[in-house]
Amino acid sequence: MSHTSAEILREVLESLQPYPQMQFLLFADRWGALEEELLEFCRQKDHSLLLYGLGELSEEAPLEDQRLRHRPYRIEQPRYNLQGRLYNHALVTAKIPDEPEAFARKLYTGIANAGGLYLRTDSEAVSRWQTVLERANYVAASTIPLGKGEELLYARKMHGWGS
Repeated sequence: MSHTSAEILREVLESLQPYPQMQFLLFADRWGALEEELLEFCRQKDHSLLLYGLGELSEEAPLEDQRLRHRPYRIEQPRYNLQGRLYNHALVTAKIPDEPEAFARKLYTGIANAGGLYLRTDSEAVSRWQTVLERANYVAASTIPLGKGEELLYARKMHGWGS
């Protein structure tokens, strides 16, 4: 029996260390099953979600939801930790218009020590992204097949590594 990408993401989320009131970052250019699954997980577990929306996402996303805060994605933004807040995990479902390594480094500053980065990408791009993430000081990269030529690439920010 094959699972949908949302079911796979739910299994990944359920496997996370169950800290109370975790904070998640989401970078999305459309609102679909993965994005909805993350928001539903945050609702059920009393976590918060900050959405960096690209393009016309604001018309699709449930921006009135109390668990969801929204910021437009700005390529010139120097880092992704608002008011010094660190996020436990980040999920990137959008195609980022930024240079990949620059994006990964900016995101690194917003993720808590030992926090995770989950990146939806096509299977052909996994190797390139693994190299980018390694250069940006992420470790333990691995993939989870989502089906239809897509992968969920996971990497971890380690305490004391990089800047």
